[in-house]
Amino acid sequence: MFSKGQMEIFGLVIIVVLLAIGLLFAVIILTKSPTLEVQRVKYSVVAHNFLNTMMGTTSVGCGKRSVRNLLQDCALSPDWDVAFKCENGLNTCQLTEEMIGDMLDETLGKWGKNYRFYINGTEAVEKIRLEHGECKGEREGASRPEKIRTGLDVILTLHICQ
Repeated sequence: MFSKGQMEIFGLVIIVVLLAIGLLFAVIILTKSPTLEVQRVKYSVVAHNFLNTMMGTTSVGCGKRSVRNLLQDCALSPDWDVAFKCENGLNTCQLTEEMIGDMLDETLGKWGKNYRFYINGTEAVEKIRLEHGECKGEREGASRPEKIRTGLDVILTLHICQ
């Protein structure tokens, strides 16, 4: 029926066809844009990581205190205007807002992402609200509770908008 040479050529053709089909699937999978669910998970992880990293960042103008310490001081102040004054002239609430705003602008802002950041808990910290662009439609993010003292927590929330 088939000679030995014809069978070998036929086998090589099948191997080449299978390799071509495999490469086609690989190209399709690698060039496919991420699904909405994958993007949502990425934004959620970015928001969680940002909040965790932000809390440990130290200030330059207030005795090298961390954002966590500045936020605690601000939350314990009876009002935004009477918070502890730092050596750079800003009070701890103002410095906390400025530092968080700078970090958001240098990361999400430079990446072209719209965001909304806010804190709930006390009157003073609730004045810290930062936004970049409009947050319409889909958004993903994270919330992080931060203990100020026994019985007093504040909730930091960051939404990254799509």
